[in-house]
Amino acid sequence: MKNIQSKFSKNYNNSYRWFVVTGILVLILTLFLATNFFYALKESQLEARRQFLNKQVELAAKDIQNRFSSTYDDLVFFVNNLEPWTYERDDDEQIAFEMRSRRIFNNHRNILDSLIVIFPSQSVSFSFDEKNNFIKQLSYSETKLPIQKENHIFLENQSKGVKIVGVVNIDRFLGDELGNYYLGMSGEKLLFKNGELYGLTDYLPTRGFMISPLSFEPIKKDIKNGLKGGYSGVFVNEVEGTSYESIIYQYPFSLFPLEIPLAVIFIQDKNEATSKIFGTYIYLLIGLMFLLLMVILILYRFIRNAQESNDLLEEKSEKIEELFRQQSLLLQESRGFIYFQDANRKMVRVSSEVKEVLGYESDDFVNNFPKYIPEDQLKVLIDRIDEAIVNHKESFSFEFDFKSSSGEMIRSRAFEKLFYSEMGEFTGNVGICTDINERYISEQELLKSNNRLIAVLRSLPDIIFIYSSEGIFLEYYIQDESFLLKPAQTSLGKSIMDDLPNPLNQQIMEGFEKVKSTGKIVTLDFEIESQAGKKIFETRLFKLDEDRMISISRDVTGQKLWEKGLQEAMEAAELANRAKSEFLANMSHEIRTPMNGLLGIIGLLEKTNLNTKQSEYLQVIKDSGQSLSFIINDVLDYSKIESGMMHLESSVFHFKEALEKILKIFSGMVQAKNIKLSYQFGPLLPEFIELDKEKLGQILFNLIGNAIKFTPSNGEIHLYVYGESFMEENIIVHFSVKDTGIGIPESKIKTLTEPFVQVDGSNTREFTGTGLGLAISNKLIELMGGELRIESEENKGSVFSFNVFGKIYIQEEKVLGYNSAVEESFVWEKMQKKYPLRILLVEDNETNLKFMQMLMKELGYKITLAKNGLEAIDTVANHDFDLIFMDIQMPKLNGLEATKIIRNLENKLYIPIIGLSANAFQEDINEAISIGMDGYLSKPIQVKDIALTIKKIYELKTKKEANQ
Repeated sequence: MKNIQSKFSKNYNNSYRWFVVTGILVLILTLFLATNFFYALKESQLEARRQFLNKQVELAAKDIQNRFSSTYDDLVFFVNNLEPWTYERDDDEQIAFEMRSRRIFNNHRNILDSLIVIFPSQSVSFSFDEKNNFIKQLSYSETKLPIQKENHIFLENQSKGVKIVGVVNIDRFLGDELGNYYLGMSGEKLLFKNGELYGLTDYLPTRGFMISPLSFEPIKKDIKNGLKGGYSGVFVNEVEGTSYESIIYQYPFSLFPLEIPLAVIFIQDKNEATSKIFGTYIYLLIGLMFLLLMVILILYRFIRNAQESNDLLEEKSEKIEELFRQQSLLLQESRGFIYFQDANRKMVRVSSEVKEVLGYESDDFVNNFPKYIPEDQLKVLIDRIDEAIVNHKESFSFEFDFKSSSGEMIRSRAFEKLFYSEMGEFTGNVGICTDINERYISEQELLKSNNRLIAVLRSLPDIIFIYSSEGIFLEYYIQDESFLLKPAQTSLGKSIMDDLPNPLNQQIMEGFEKVKSTGKIVTLDFEIESQAGKKIFETRLFKLDEDRMISISRDVTGQKLWEKGLQEAMEAAELANRAKSEFLANMSHEIRTPMNGLLGIIGLLEKTNLNTKQSEYLQVIKDSGQSLSFIINDVLDYSKIESGMMHLESSVFHFKEALEKILKIFSGMVQAKNIKLSYQFGPLLPEFIELDKEKLGQILFNLIGNAIKFTPSNGEIHLYVYGESFMEENIIVHFSVKDTGIGIPESKIKTLTEPFVQVDGSNTREFTGTGLGLAISNKLIELMGGELRIESEENKGSVFSFNVFGKIYIQEEKVLGYNSAVEESFVWEKMQKKYPLRILLVEDNETNLKFMQMLMKELGYKITLAKNGLEAIDTVANHDFDLIFMDIQMPKLNGLEATKIIRNLENKLYIPIIGLSANAFQEDINEAISIGMDGYLSKPIQVKDIALTIKKIYELKTKKEANQ
């Protein structure tokens, strides 16, 4: 320290001599830098203003263009959703249209002056008058488009014959939009339109503004080429009679579909942009010069005082050297900081490392350090210090928490050296505070982890043992020792091999060895005779750490018994379900086979000469047979749904045409009861849609059929259908069937969709049926992703509504293949002359044989017969046929196996084979087609189905022969 004092005295005189020279040089350098800084600041201000104008003019142009594009897009959407019949239907359609018109007009009020909608037979216009009243004008005379103008937007929906015209107020729109941007008192906003400049007066474009020709020509050229740009030039405001040198920026834009060349131009007075800099800078320069003089005076005073302080330095040097020595000793500890306190325990100094450790500045920490220690810990710390002082301890240490500047609690360790006077009085202390937070957190986490593990082990209902790696019992955690072979305490210190009986000890030790060799969990199942009786345990063995193993055993006796019972129940359920399916298939075959003969003969009888009474009797028999057939179909359909065998078969079809065909089927029924059946297609229905057409038809047959059944004469039934699109190509189709029938009591509505439930279930009920129609419809609707809702009031009517999910198709996707749909205009009597074919019938049932022979005779055909599959194969091998009708279920060899063999016969041309079967399940049909059949007719078979099948086969044959 003495060397430092001597060096300081020697350098003092040299510093004083150079002080004046250095001051003068600093003053000259400051003036030079100030001048250059002013010009740099001026250029920086101009560049900042240029960038501001560039960004603002681009933002204004794009905002105008986007705002106008939004108006145009709304008009396009509006015209695409107009319907030509809006003013030809009820008032609700007109009100909805006018509300949409008013909404679009209000949304774009500052752009549109008026909106004209032109329908095929009339037009309507909308505008606001001077009092801001919404005006509508309707014209029923022949309408024509207004004369084309630059402020007109013309849009047309050619497919619907609807047009709209939007009359745009360009000046008001542009004025309003540009009015939103503020450029300062010296800024101007101009609009370039059709080659001329317009300023803004009261937010309306006004003439009387110009830019110097040298600058305006390149501006017009850039706008014409669609280029933005920045320029300098003279701006003239003829309205106010002013002109000035300006910064100019322009950005061209267009308002599609209007063909008007437009651009936004922002102008800033160059002198005004930098005028405020000079005054501000002068004051700043004066302030800097004043501060410089103050610094020079302070330096002078500092050098002078340094000499005086030199004398004191020698006096304090020994004490300072001692403090430095103490600081070096304390800093040998880990990351920390040093602090000094006086006899009153007041902090007088702290090293700069406190910033790195706790984040506080030194002065802040000196004045406020007690606030950064939790109150409970601060009290303990004070007590420890007082105790150390009383006992004249030279040092002590203590761990506590410090709150850092970020709010985080940091664990710290303080080590303090205490100082005493010769009289033994405490004079102060020096300490070092070390950050031990990481070590503390690690220790706490380890402690918590151990506590959590012990808590978890104690709370588990399982039997837990901990062993050494050699299999010695070390610890256990058990809630109920009755599950053990003997008390757990007796096993501690013993090995598994010595303590457990054979073969259990061998089994567990083998698992131990496997865990040690693989490191993976090993699971063992074993049965023991515990104190609580025979038990089955599932045990998992795995490593706890390098020196210990753990086993966790769980009583799974109930689970094993439950699994065994569940397996037996599942096998019984599968047997029952299989038996049920076989019963339904056999029932279908056994009932449909005689039904085929019955309904077939009825069809033939209808073509014979019958008197009126006989026709009536025959119609009763036919209706009864068809009703029985419908009941069989309902029972089979519900059974398939219940067993999960019903699946969706999606197809693409013309949606509205399909619904109209379904409604035509009920024309006879509604005419007989004098019921008005109407329908309406709502919005968003596509032309083509993909969903299960057959199941949708079945739902509508049930709901509309029920409505007709329960609606009295002179009643009304209305079907309303509308769509709701989602996720682009998907659609939810909503259906509503409303009738004026007898209604349903509120107490019956909830149970109406349950199977075999009817509103009137008595023996004397007026309306008959199985009670399965609504149950089947409800299940089919759920299968198609929808929900059936029923609303009804007695003696007023009911509303059955539901929705299904489908997929939208833009154009029809036709599927090629065989189609056996009934053609009402087809005449089938004596058709053999027009459609000659050689036909083989394979059938084993005598009733069906007689019916088919009688039918073929009516059609004019002499057919060949085979009574089983084997006869069919021999007959086909020795004769040529054009068509085979093949029964499925036959003795000796069924129709499916016979079809396989016929398809593999050598030297035989391909013969169309049509399956005939009482099995009506879709899987039966799919199996027949996959084996090689060309078609499938389910019994009872209609006469027209047979006739149309023969006609189709003949047409395919002639077409094939013509192509060869």
